[in-house]
Amino acid sequence: MQPERGDVVRSSDPFKLGEERQRPWVVVNNSSHPFDEEQFLAVAISTKEYEDSLALRSDVWEVGGVPRESFVSPWAVHSPRIEDLVAWQGRVTDEFVDAVVNEIETYLR
Repeated sequence: MQPERGDVVRSSDPFKLGEERQRPWVVVNNSSHPFDEEQFLAVAISTKEYEDSLALRSDVWEVGGVPRESFVSPWAVHSPRIEDLVAWQGRVTDEFVDAVVNEIETYLR
């Protein structure tokens, strides 16, 4: 699996404890990432909605999806390596990824 910007992948979750430590992530980096084929910038998908969450509505999916109502948490950034990826789950639109990246930037400026 070689994910690209906009792909939703399953990987371990450094924010969870216990046995069930996987979650879906939206890959948000572009090809300018220095380790683009080995490591990624990804943002957590959660079934919990918070004030700054972005809803993963059915219209933002190009293919695939999630089984329950879910939200992207733009403050929960992770940098999984390719060997940490468990499965490909789908792909969201470029417009949705741009909205996620814009939201991430609000925490950095």
